[in-house]
Amino acid sequence: MLRHGKGKKMASVQKIQPRKQSLQTQDSESLAQKIWGLDWKLHFPRTLTANIVVDRIAAVEAWPLVHQLFPEVYQRDATESRFKDDGAADAKQKYYEELGDFFVFQDLAESDRVMGLAVGSLLDWSSYNFRNIAVHPDYQNLGLYPMFFELLASIMKDHGVRRIEGDVAPSNQHHLHVLNKMGCVVSSLGYSERWGVLLHMTRYLQDEDREQCARLFSMTASSDIAAMQRPAGKK
Repeated sequence: MLRHGKGKKMASVQKIQPRKQSLQTQDSESLAQKIWGLDWKLHFPRTLTANIVVDRIAAVEAWPLVHQLFPEVYQRDATESRFKDDGAADAKQKYYEELGDFFVFQDLAESDRVMGLAVGSLLDWSSYNFRNIAVHPDYQNLGLYPMFFELLASIMKDHGVRRIEGDVAPSNQHHLHVLNKMGCVVSSLGYSERWGVLLHMTRYLQDEDREQCARLFSMTASSDIAAMQRPAGKK
């Protein structure tokens, strides 16, 4: 599924001015702006570390990066699938062009090398679907995933979004560990001919939702609420 860095101590995330060679050219109003009033251009590009910048880009610019980066991360072709999704390529591309949010990670110290890509989309009127993040092996274990996730969570919370959701394979123990450290909890289990068996993970952004989940489904609500409030990287 997803490759990412382990959660080290997070650096301060700063807003920077768009660079002359910024890949961001998506000027049309996004669905997040229509529903939540979230104007991505006011929040990106941002610096994650001294050299690493993350920026939002248009879908048309993301496709070449997917085919370039994913084989290096997953050691397989970006379009290959073990599960059935025949005849959906055109519809999938149109879906992401209309609904997808693509975030590119670049290393300023290496001639703006593209070394990571994250993809998300609006799930419904109160939830955001964090669909994928891929970080090149040369840049894993630097904490870039938790840094970006916390930045995204902060932006979403400020705009009234109630939760960030996503799916992960039960066998991906390292990713599950990172998600748990970032305050995500298992909220459902699903399986299909398209994706196989997946755990559905939820990061609650509003205190009342977090507390309600713990009260409904936990016998140790107090400690579970505290765990879900824990920022990434904290023990």
